[in-house]
Amino acid sequence: MMRYILLMLGLASVLLIPGIASAQGICENGTTRSAKLICVIPEVYGAGGLSVGPGTGDIVYAQSHKSEFLGDFISSQGLGPINEAIGVQLAELPFASPSNSVSFTYDTSLKTFVPSNEETLGPIIGERAGTIGRRRVYVAFSFEYFNFNRVDGQDLSNLATVLQHQPTAGDPNSSDPGNLPCPNTTGMYAKYTTPPPANPCFTRDFFQAINSIDLSAQQYSIYLTYGLTSRLDLSAVIPILHVNVSATNTTTIFTNSVAGPADGPDGVFHQFNPAGVPSCSASSVQPGGVPCLKATFSNSGKTTGIGDVVLRGKYELYKGEKAGFAAGVNVRLPSGDVDNFLGSGTTGVEPFGVISYSARVSPHVEVGYEWNGKSILTGDYVGGNATNSKASIPNRFVYTVGADVGIVKRVTGAFDIYGQRLFSASQLFATTYTDQGKCSDTNCTTVTPGTSHADLGVRANTGVNITEASLGLKFRLAGKLVISANVLLNLDNGGLRARAVPLVGASYSF
Repeated sequence: MMRYILLMLGLASVLLIPGIASAQGICENGTTRSAKLICVIPEVYGAGGLSVGPGTGDIVYAQSHKSEFLGDFISSQGLGPINEAIGVQLAELPFASPSNSVSFTYDTSLKTFVPSNEETLGPIIGERAGTIGRRRVYVAFSFEYFNFNRVDGQDLSNLATVLQHQPTAGDPNSSDPGNLPCPNTTGMYAKYTTPPPANPCFTRDFFQAINSIDLSAQQYSIYLTYGLTSRLDLSAVIPILHVNVSATNTTTIFTNSVAGPADGPDGVFHQFNPAGVPSCSASSVQPGGVPCLKATFSNSGKTTGIGDVVLRGKYELYKGEKAGFAAGVNVRLPSGDVDNFLGSGTTGVEPFGVISYSARVSPHVEVGYEWNGKSILTGDYVGGNATNSKASIPNRFVYTVGADVGIVKRVTGAFDIYGQRLFSASQLFATTYTDQGKCSDTNCTTVTPGTSHADLGVRANTGVNITEASLGLKFRLAGKLVISANVLLNLDNGGLRARAVPLVGASYSF
């Protein structure tokens, strides 16, 4: 039996690791969209969307001017942190404890292990100090459904972002009036006027995009625990994920500048190319046409595969009549496909400690700290100039505090507070953008004061708290077969969140 268990652990730790060797391409490379989920959201602003390449969706300037707004996404002033949060937190979804529901003690008179007389079936999300007993085996399966609706308190179905024009130094000697420094810099931001000469008036134009992101994940987890000794348990958790993501944005161009006949046949510098936006009239780029200033772009993808496998060792340091203390370590292997939001792309190591007390009301506390390596998820992979370099995934402090209660002989109620503190993470917040004012004519003789527009801001290298309440029941159906049902409920707004996360599972001990 032990050889069989060690073989299973070996398969989890060795055979699954090659998943990290998958190629990590650059999103938005030319006109071809990537099939990888990591690129779904960026490419709403890229190939086939609000593109910087020669493909569909280009912004037109005298029928040839390409978009100079995408840099706001690349520089994380748009939706970059959302993509990062999705990748990092999908790789660290919570799962049930791999601890046994029915534990065993050695009966000296019978000279064998028998089920212990513990009054509860143990926690669901939390952990208790006790181990399952030497040469005992625990197997389990659980299913969780995550339908994400918020990120850092912002509604994923209604994210308003503003994309500003990239600075473009004016040319005082240009023969094209549209490229001359703007004669009236009233209201223009310093980045467009410093150092002199000022940018052309067309840098007053900006985009506002209303974004809707639909994201869900189904997590199927297989648990296997083996009691190597009476105090040492070895466990493996193998998650299988099905991830579905789609993104849509409706973008409006605000034309605060006025183009002359040589620069914009319809009096605007920027408009959508009807060749890539079917809703635009082909005559919109002809003199006298109606400029096409609003368009909708979308992208979607889904995938299924093995996630990051977690290996665990737990040793019970102290075992009293009722109380116990254990220490252990979780090792998250980069076995999931990082390019498809199935894994983190790096190893995570989390030492932890557990204190528990066994009674009809059995409290328990678990604390741990996870160190993570570098991953493409937080690196530079968006845009044609991306280096594909990796950056560190935020480390995190993890804790669970709760109790399980013996309701009747076969039924246990479980309650936990499950929390995480992410360090040096990016966090979104709602803000406003005040535009630079609208020019009255091609020379911007007078400027109408700017107005405010909903936008997203980013706090870099900050701490993010994620706190949830776990409520569940465990029912011993027959013998050593235990059925579990649980739900995770939000207690705060940090990170990528679902309103409620249901879990159902079954376990067996032998």
